Amino acid sequence: MSRLAPLLDEYELSHRHPVNVAIHWLAEPLAILARMALAASVPLPVFGSLLLPFLALLLTYFARLSLRVTLAFLPVVAAFCVILVWLDAFAPGTWRWALPLFAICWVTLLLGHRIEGRVPSVFQNPHLIFVGPAWLMRRLFRRLNWPDP
Repeated sequence: MSRLAPLLDEYELSHRHPVNVAIHWLAEPLAILARMALAASVPLPVFGSLLLPFLALLLTYFARLSLRVTLAFLPVVAAFCVILVWLDAFAPGTWRWALPLFAICWVTLLLGHRIEGRVPSVFQNPHLIFVGPAWLMRRLFRRLNWPDP
């Protein structure tokens, strides 16, 4: 069993209602995209922006928990990077849309938990802040009949 499995099991407890699950399928990826966009908006002299260090930390965190999930995330991260480059070309000032998008995602996720009737698991265990995307990946693995990450 990976180090990720117990965190995913804990996260699963407050994500069972079908409406909450559907909300998470939409709002979690958009929140990740918004966080990436916000990181890309912070200039750094060495890396150009905060995006590369942000992604390095995020992927390192996941790699310590599950290499399979990390490898499965790489195409998603790459696609989001392409989307960010494309959006920046048409709508410079990335933070102007990323900040409201992130706020809308959080409010939507909180609404999902209101429907669920359970407090968001991140409020009970702060370590679960980055587990949402891995939880979605686990659900995808299960739909494909792949072993749990």
